[in-house]
Amino acid sequence: MLSLDRELGARKVLDVDQLLDLAQGRVGPVPLGAGSELHLEGIRRLADAVGRDPHYDDLGRYMAGHYIYGWIERYVQFARDLTDFPEIADVPVARPLFLVGFGRTGSTFLHHLLALDPQARAPLLWELQEPSPPPRPETSASDPRIGRLRAQSEFRSAVMPDLHKIHELAPDAPEECQLMMWHGPQHMILGLRSPDYWQWFRALGRSDLGVLCAGYRRQVQHLQLFHRGGHWLSKSLAHAHFLPVLFESFPDARIARLHRDPCQIIPALASLIAQLQIAYTPRVDFADLGQRMLELFEQSMAAMMQADEAASSERHVDILFDDLTNDPISTVRGIYARFGYDFTAAFESRMRRHLQAGSISRRFRHVYTLEQFGLSRRQVLARSEDYLAWVERRTGVRLCRA
Repeated sequence: MLSLDRELGARKVLDVDQLLDLAQGRVGPVPLGAGSELHLEGIRRLADAVGRDPHYDDLGRYMAGHYIYGWIERYVQFARDLTDFPEIADVPVARPLFLVGFGRTGSTFLHHLLALDPQARAPLLWELQEPSPPPRPETSASDPRIGRLRAQSEFRSAVMPDLHKIHELAPDAPEECQLMMWHGPQHMILGLRSPDYWQWFRALGRSDLGVLCAGYRRQVQHLQLFHRGGHWLSKSLAHAHFLPVLFESFPDARIARLHRDPCQIIPALASLIAQLQIAYTPRVDFADLGQRMLELFEQSMAAMMQADEAASSERHVDILFDDLTNDPISTVRGIYARFGYDFTAAFESRMRRHLQAGSISRRFRHVYTLEQFGLSRRQVLARSEDYLAWVERRTGVRLCRA
């Protein structure tokens, strides 16, 4: 499939400037606007890290270059849309609801439930993969981008069948906003191994984080230019790292924090990442992957706890995985009551039909262990103690015990 893009194959696939020239040649030369230097600096750090890492073979580097080019091309297309539709900057983003938590905390399950509310505007996978031009509701079922993504998904499912069983990917279903956030942990957890990039991102100051978060807000406005809802609905692990500046871009944001035993979610996310890494490397280093996921968990939860100290408690609600899975309807009703959203009978009926359909469908049993990734329960609990105590103070529940 990649060999069909001969122009990309003729370039140095990890040379960001060459890839930028290619994208502007295809889309047309457009001014990149505010924040472009920061965005491109991060992409260069990512490309340089991949180019130097012996973890990748030639095919893996080519695949990584294709991934990086996709981000650059979407960035150029987005800049063109901002020029063509200057009214994007005036699109309101009222009372957005952000789901924040580590991977495998039930966020996808909750996101899909909340997206059944007719008043919610959740981004769909096809909109995230090909957001330009801004989608329109009258073509939401016939847009050719849906068919293109469905063909890609079928190919990927054939090559990596377990990936689609662990995390369902439907072109017309809600998906994570990290696919539209230019920088964050997604570049590390979507398959690439890039510790140098991660160090660059974590060293960014508040001002730079604010620039990146403001860029994300513009993309939220972009997707809602023609297709709006009563409130924006988003979920992403990356949101935890933007919590220090999130309210600057979204002053009336509401945040639902999801919690689950770290001894469960760390190896579960590592198992998912291992499937994604197949495209980039002939050998997955499971012990290295386990350590990176443990560090990512520790850093993500530290960011969440630090942001909590400066934010109003009325803007947050804490959701426990067991409560969500045992009684999802009551969990959603509690979120709506907390934040003042309208919980309608039609919305509840939609959720009940969705849950009934899911209960009779065939499910894949995702099997993983801490030891598989070079970790132990004692090690994870020791590194998670501050977080576990913090959750217990807020919910009265200890997520796991020694």
